[in-house]
Amino acid sequence: MMLSPECVAPTGCMLGEGPMWSETEGFLWWVDIKRAKLHRYNPRTGNTRRYDLPIRASTITLHEGRFLMAGDREIGLFDPATEEYERLVEIEGEPEGNRTNDGGIAPDGSLWFGTMDDAEKEARGTYYRFGPDKSLTQLRLPSVMVTNTMQFSPDGRTFYTCDSAEQEILAYDHDPETGALTGRRIFATTYEFDGFPDGSAVDSEGCLWTCLWNASRVVRFTPEGDVDQVVILAAPRPTSVAFGGPDLRTMFITTARAGMTFPQLDARPLSGSLFAVHVDVPGLPPRRFGVAG
Repeated sequence: MMLSPECVAPTGCMLGEGPMWSETEGFLWWVDIKRAKLHRYNPRTGNTRRYDLPIRASTITLHEGRFLMAGDREIGLFDPATEEYERLVEIEGEPEGNRTNDGGIAPDGSLWFGTMDDAEKEARGTYYRFGPDKSLTQLRLPSVMVTNTMQFSPDGRTFYTCDSAEQEILAYDHDPETGALTGRRIFATTYEFDGFPDGSAVDSEGCLWTCLWNASRVVRFTPEGDVDQVVILAAPRPTSVAFGGPDLRTMFITTARAGMTFPQLDARPLSGSLFAVHVDVPGLPPRRFGVAG
């Protein structure tokens, strides 16, 4: 089944990413990595607001009234009320030119995220776990070029991730008690769509919705890895998705305009906008940093 989303915020992000639904506020938040901005969208009014950030944040989550964010080569807290930023930890040992990319909250309440070569030339990205105790540890996973998708199944026993450059989505068996990852396998490929897997979200049926960069699509994969639904976008470079709205049946989609030529942008002027589409199966309530479950 094909779904067609609408543009709800024509923000023109260079690299929109990291959408996050705030249940208490009823807002959708996301970042523009390349321009170091934080965006907010209010579905009730259609209004948007933009904040300047001191780092190029790539993944965000709410924590005690502030945003915990990973960006550049550090992790910090940003308070949108005061626009003050507090650095928590620097990511040591990362090569010059690397930056953080996608992230997600694990069942134990820790933040999992990856790094990547910002020039996208070398496979030198790594995976990290930032714990509720503010400890930072490197996960023992193979180096990748573009780390994306940091999602867990509803029961927390499957971890999904990908190296976008390989056009493969990977799955691991995950032990919620220890955090151990085993059983690495190819969950799905995106060759047939001529697109590159980017950010994802899991719905309440355990299906993985994944953005396909350069393919103008968001694809829903069943837990078996089969294609179930396809969303067609008016922007060729979708980057990530998040479920929101009072019933979690609104899927928000961030997009990018980075790397597009002027003729391409003329043909796809909504590139970099925020899109939304109604889906039949609701998403899962967002996991929170420091909260197990």
